[in-house]
Amino acid sequence: MAEAATKSTPHKSQQSKKTQATAYGKVWLFFMYYWLLFGVGCYFGQFLPMSWRKPLSIVLLVLVLFTLVSGRARKSGLIISHIYTLAIGLLSYATFTIYLQNLGAEVFYKNVILAIAAFIVFGLIGFFMIKDASSMGKYLFVTLIALVVASLIGMFIQNPIFHTIITIVGLLLFLLYTLYDFNRMKRGRFSPREMGFKLFLNLLHIIKYVLRLANKARK
Repeated sequence: MAEAATKSTPHKSQQSKKTQATAYGKVWLFFMYYWLLFGVGCYFGQFLPMSWRKPLSIVLLVLVLFTLVSGRARKSGLIISHIYTLAIGLLSYATFTIYLQNLGAEVFYKNVILAIAAFIVFGLIGFFMIKDASSMGKYLFVTLIALVVASLIGMFIQNPIFHTIITIVGLLLFLLYTLYDFNRMKRGRFSPREMGFKLFLNLLHIIKYVLRLANKARK
Protein backbone atom coordinates (compact mmCIF):
# COMPACT_ATOMS: atom_id res chain seq x y z
CA MET A 1 0.00 0.00 0.00
CA ALA A 2 2.79 2.40 0.98
CA GLU A 3 4.62 1.57 -2.25
CA ALA A 4 1.49 2.29 -4.32
CA ALA A 5 1.03 5.64 -2.58
CA THR A 6 4.68 6.55 -3.27
CA LYS A 7 4.23 5.70 -6.96
CA SER A 8 1.02 7.75 -7.24
CA THR A 9 2.60 10.90 -5.77
CA PRO A 10 4.98 11.58 -8.72
CA HIS A 11 2.11 10.75 -11.10
CA LYS A 12 -0.13 13.34 -9.41
CA SER A 13 2.72 15.86 -9.47
CA GLN A 14 3.23 15.26 -13.20
CA GLN A 15 -0.49 15.60 -13.85
CA SER A 16 -0.57 18.86 -11.88
CA LYS A 17 2.33 20.27 -13.90
CA LYS A 18 0.62 19.32 -17.17
CA THR A 19 -2.62 20.99 -16.06
CA GLN A 20 -0.68 24.10 -15.03
CA ALA A 21 1.22 24.20 -18.34
CA THR A 22 -2.10 23.88 -20.24
CA ALA A 23 -3.57 26.77 -18.22
CA TYR A 24 -0.51 28.94 -18.96
CA GLY A 25 -0.82 28.10 -22.65
CA LYS A 26 -4.47 29.18 -22.63
CA VAL A 27 -3.51 32.48 -20.95
CA TRP A 28 -1.16 33.35 -23.82
CA LEU A 29 -3.70 32.24 -26.43
CA PHE A 30 -6.26 34.62 -24.90
CA PHE A 31 -3.54 37.30 -24.67
CA MET A 32 -2.92 37.00 -28.43
CA TYR A 33 -6.66 36.81 -29.14
CA TYR A 34 -7.27 40.17 -27.40
CA TRP A 35 -4.38 41.74 -29.30
CA LEU A 36 -5.95 40.49 -32.54
CA LEU A 37 -9.31 41.96 -31.51
CA PHE A 38 -7.54 45.21 -30.63
CA GLY A 39 -5.93 45.21 -34.09
CA VAL A 40 -9.39 44.92 -35.69
CA GLY A 41 -10.56 47.90 -33.61
CA CYS A 42 -7.43 49.86 -34.63
CA TYR A 43 -8.08 49.19 -38.31
CA PHE A 44 -11.63 50.52 -38.12
CA GLY A 45 -10.41 53.41 -35.95
CA GLN A 46 -9.18 55.20 -39.09
CA PHE A 47 -12.84 55.61 -40.10
CA LEU A 48 -13.98 56.93 -36.71
CA PRO A 49 -15.01 60.64 -36.97
CA MET A 50 -12.96 62.97 -34.78
CA SER A 51 -16.13 64.29 -33.13
CA TRP A 52 -16.85 60.80 -31.75
CA ARG A 53 -13.48 60.30 -30.05
CA LYS A 54 -13.99 62.34 -26.88
CA PRO A 55 -17.53 61.02 -26.14
CA LEU A 56 -16.31 57.44 -26.75
CA SER A 57 -13.33 58.02 -24.42
CA ILE A 58 -15.66 59.25 -21.67
CA VAL A 59 -18.03 56.28 -22.17
CA LEU A 60 -15.04 53.92 -22.02
CA LEU A 61 -13.74 55.39 -18.74
CA VAL A 62 -17.24 55.30 -17.21
CA LEU A 63 -17.56 51.65 -18.32
CA VAL A 64 -14.24 50.82 -16.63
CA LEU A 65 -15.27 52.61 -13.43
CA PHE A 66 -18.66 50.85 -13.42
CA THR A 67 -16.97 47.48 -13.95
CA LEU A 68 -14.56 48.11 -11.08
CA VAL A 69 -17.22 49.00 -8.52
CA SER A 70 -20.08 46.77 -9.70
CA GLY A 71 -20.08 43.07 -8.91
CA ARG A 72 -22.91 42.53 -11.42
CA ALA A 73 -20.79 44.04 -14.22
CA ARG A 74 -17.86 41.76 -13.36
CA LYS A 75 -20.12 38.74 -13.97
CA SER A 76 -20.50 39.97 -17.57
CA GLY A 77 -16.72 40.07 -17.96
CA LEU A 78 -16.67 38.22 -21.29
CA ILE A 79 -18.97 40.76 -23.00
CA ILE A 80 -17.36 43.80 -21.37
CA SER A 81 -13.81 42.67 -22.25
CA HIS A 82 -14.80 42.41 -25.93
CA ILE A 83 -16.55 45.80 -25.97
CA TYR A 84 -13.62 47.44 -24.17
CA THR A 85 -10.98 45.89 -26.45
CA LEU A 86 -12.75 46.94 -29.66
CA ALA A 87 -13.50 50.44 -28.32
CA ILE A 88 -9.95 51.06 -27.11
CA GLY A 89 -8.71 49.82 -30.48
CA LEU A 90 -10.95 52.34 -32.27
CA LEU A 91 -9.52 55.16 -30.12
CA SER A 92 -5.91 53.97 -30.28
CA TYR A 93 -5.55 54.34 -34.05
CA ALA A 94 -5.47 58.17 -33.80
CA THR A 95 -3.30 58.09 -30.66
CA PHE A 96 -0.64 55.85 -32.20
CA THR A 97 -0.73 57.81 -35.48
CA ILE A 98 -0.05 61.07 -33.61
CA TYR A 99 2.82 59.54 -31.62
CA LEU A 100 4.30 58.02 -34.78
CA GLN A 101 4.21 61.41 -36.53
CA ASN A 102 5.60 63.34 -33.54
CA LEU A 103 8.34 60.89 -32.54
CA GLY A 104 9.29 59.46 -35.91
CA ALA A 105 9.25 55.75 -36.72
CA GLU A 106 12.63 54.91 -35.11
CA VAL A 107 11.94 56.57 -31.73
CA PHE A 108 8.35 55.29 -31.75
CA TYR A 109 9.35 51.64 -32.18
CA LYS A 110 12.27 51.94 -29.74
CA ASN A 111 9.82 53.10 -27.07
CA VAL A 112 7.41 50.28 -27.90
CA ILE A 113 10.29 47.78 -27.49
CA LEU A 114 11.27 49.49 -24.21
CA ALA A 115 7.68 49.12 -22.95
CA ILE A 116 7.57 45.42 -23.91
CA ALA A 117 10.94 44.86 -22.19
CA ALA A 118 9.62 46.54 -18.99
CA PHE A 119 6.50 44.33 -19.15
CA ILE A 120 8.68 41.20 -19.41
CA VAL A 121 11.06 42.29 -16.62
CA PHE A 122 8.26 43.07 -14.15
CA GLY A 123 6.50 39.85 -15.13
CA LEU A 124 9.63 37.79 -14.45
CA ILE A 125 10.14 39.55 -11.10
CA GLY A 126 6.56 38.77 -10.10
CA PHE A 127 6.78 35.14 -11.22
CA PHE A 128 10.25 34.13 -10.03
CA MET A 129 11.40 36.58 -7.34
CA ILE A 130 8.33 37.33 -5.23
CA LYS A 131 6.70 34.58 -3.21
CA ASP A 132 3.29 36.15 -2.62
CA ALA A 133 2.21 39.58 -3.87
CA SER A 134 -1.47 39.18 -2.93
CA SER A 135 -1.28 41.99 -0.35
CA MET A 136 -0.60 44.47 -3.18
CA GLY A 137 -4.03 43.87 -4.74
CA LYS A 138 -6.11 46.24 -2.61
CA TYR A 139 -3.63 49.12 -3.00
CA LEU A 140 -3.42 48.67 -6.76
CA PHE A 141 -7.22 48.55 -7.00
CA VAL A 142 -7.68 51.83 -5.08
CA THR A 143 -4.98 53.49 -7.20
CA LEU A 144 -6.68 52.26 -10.37
CA ILE A 145 -10.02 53.79 -9.36
CA ALA A 146 -8.26 57.07 -8.51
CA LEU A 147 -6.47 56.98 -11.90
CA VAL A 148 -9.73 56.43 -13.82
CA VAL A 149 -11.42 59.31 -11.96
CA ALA A 150 -8.36 61.54 -12.52
CA SER A 151 -8.37 60.65 -16.23
CA LEU A 152 -12.03 61.65 -16.48
CA ILE A 153 -11.27 64.98 -14.78
CA GLY A 154 -8.21 65.40 -17.02
CA MET A 155 -10.44 65.49 -20.11
CA PHE A 156 -11.76 68.85 -18.91
CA ILE A 157 -8.51 70.24 -17.44
CA GLN A 158 -5.72 71.36 -19.77
CA ASN A 159 -2.89 71.33 -17.23
CA PRO A 160 0.41 69.77 -18.46
CA ILE A 161 1.66 69.01 -14.91
CA PHE A 162 -1.61 67.25 -14.01
CA HIS A 163 -1.43 65.11 -17.17
CA THR A 164 2.26 64.29 -16.60
CA ILE A 165 1.48 63.08 -13.06
CA ILE A 166 -1.38 60.92 -14.39
CA THR A 167 0.97 59.43 -17.01
CA ILE A 168 3.73 58.59 -14.50
CA VAL A 169 1.27 57.13 -11.96
CA GLY A 170 -0.44 55.14 -14.73
CA LEU A 171 2.84 53.70 -15.98
CA LEU A 172 3.96 52.66 -12.48
CA LEU A 173 0.50 51.24 -11.72
CA PHE A 174 0.41 48.94 -14.76
CA LEU A 175 4.01 47.84 -14.26
CA LEU A 176 3.07 46.82 -10.72
CA TYR A 177 -0.13 45.19 -11.99
CA THR A 178 2.05 43.14 -14.36
CA LEU A 179 4.16 41.98 -11.42
CA TYR A 180 1.02 41.23 -9.41
CA ASP A 181 -0.71 39.30 -12.22
CA PHE A 182 2.33 37.16 -13.03
CA ASN A 183 2.57 36.37 -9.33
CA ARG A 184 -1.10 35.30 -9.36
CA MET A 185 -0.31 33.00 -12.27
CA LYS A 186 2.52 31.40 -10.31
CA ARG A 187 0.18 30.78 -7.37
CA GLY A 188 -2.56 29.39 -9.64
CA ARG A 189 -5.04 32.13 -8.70
CA PHE A 190 -6.44 32.88 -12.16
CA SER A 191 -8.74 31.88 -14.98
CA PRO A 192 -7.01 31.79 -18.40
CA ARG A 193 -9.42 34.17 -20.19
CA GLU A 194 -9.42 36.76 -17.41
CA MET A 195 -5.64 36.62 -17.04
CA GLY A 196 -5.06 36.82 -20.80
CA PHE A 197 -7.23 39.95 -20.91
CA LYS A 198 -5.52 41.53 -17.91
CA LEU A 199 -2.03 40.93 -19.31
CA PHE A 200 -3.16 42.39 -22.65
CA LEU A 201 -4.42 45.50 -20.82
CA ASN A 202 -1.23 45.79 -18.77
CA LEU A 203 1.02 45.72 -21.83
CA LEU A 204 -1.21 48.04 -23.86
CA HIS A 205 -1.29 50.66 -21.10
CA ILE A 206 2.45 50.39 -20.48
CA ILE A 207 3.08 50.99 -24.20
CA LYS A 208 0.68 53.95 -24.24
CA TYR A 209 2.14 55.60 -21.14
CA VAL A 210 5.74 55.13 -22.32
CA LEU A 211 4.84 56.70 -25.69
CA ARG A 212 3.00 59.53 -23.94
CA LEU A 213 6.04 60.30 -21.77
CA ALA A 214 8.32 60.16 -24.83
CA ASN A 215 5.96 62.51 -26.66
CA LYS A 216 5.96 64.94 -23.73
CA ALA A 217 9.76 64.84 -23.54
CA ARG A 218 9.94 65.62 -27.25
CA LYS A 219 8.02 68.91 -26.90
